[in-house]
Amino acid sequence: MEYQLDKWKRQDWRKNSRHYSCEVRQNLFGQWVVLRRWGRMSAMRGQCIEVVCDRYEQGLGIFEAVGKRRAKRGYRAW
Repeated sequence: MEYQLDKWKRQDWRKNSRHYSCEVRQNLFGQWVVLRRWGRMSAMRGQCIEVVCDRYEQGLGIFEAVGKRRAKRGYRAW
């Protein structure tokens, strides 16, 4: 198993007191995973969801869809 660190991606967004982040990366088994986190800026904990993908391209598609959705809802990348 070989990690492809050059393909890993991460983006963070903000809107007022809310934050959202999305990552495409590999887990310990080499599978591609999309990790999404969101919540209030002042909260220590937020919520998260992790989706295991069959291929890198599938994860990248989810990553791009999240970016479009965040822009449509008024979030700004930072």
